[in-house]
Amino acid sequence: MIYSIYLNIIVKVFILGAHILTGSIGSGKSEAQKIFEKFNYDCFCADNIVRKLYKQENIISGIKKIIPNSIENGVINTKLLREVIFSDESKMFKVERYIQPKVFIEFEKILNSNVNNNIILVIPIIKKIYLNKKYKVIYISANKENRIKRLKDRNNYNISLIDNIVLYQENIDVYKNNNSFFLENNGTLEDLEESIKNIIKLI
Repeated sequence: MIYSIYLNIIVKVFILGAHILTGSIGSGKSEAQKIFEKFNYDCFCADNIVRKLYKQENIISGIKKIIPNSIENGVINTKLLREVIFSDESKMFKVERYIQPKVFIEFEKILNSNVNNNIILVIPIIKKIYLNKKYKVIYISANKENRIKRLKDRNNYNISLIDNIVLYQENIDVYKNNNSFFLENNGTLEDLEESIKNIIKLI
C-alpha cells in the first residue's frame, strides 16, 4: 500500500450521502473500506488515486523537479519519496502543493459520475481540510502499539520511517476528537465489522 501525500485543500464537490473515512496510518482504513464495500458502499481511496497519478509521465516529471533522487529508471520510487518528505518538511510542502489539486480533480470526476448515494472517501490524517457539513467524518482508531505492529508487517516501512509518520500524524490529528462516528479497531475483523454495521444503522 502506498502512503499518500496529505490532502489539505478545499473539497469543491458536495455529494449527499458522502462520508469521510479517516484515521492514523495502521489504524485499519483499508480493512474498514472492504467492510463498507461489502455493505454496498462505493469507496474511493486517496492512496489509489495517488498510485495512478504517480504512473503518469507528467507527474513523474513534476516530482523529479522537486525530489530528483526519488526517480529511478523513469519511475517514482515511493519508498525514497516517503523517506524524503517525512524527513524534510519543505520538500513535503512542495510535493503536497503539486499533487493535491490533481488528486481532488480525480475525486471530482469520480463523484460527479457516481449515482450511488452511499459513498465513502478514504483519506489519511491531514493537516487541514474544509468540508461541507454534509460530509460527516468516520474516524477509525487503534492504539499505537497495534498500529506500529501492523506497519512493521508492511514492505518498505522501517522503524525510523514509521516513527516519523506516527509522530507527524499525532501532531496534526484534529479528527480523533472531532468526528461524527468513532470506530475502535483493536480487536478482530469480526469486531470491526460489527462496529461498522452499527454505524451504518446511524448513517
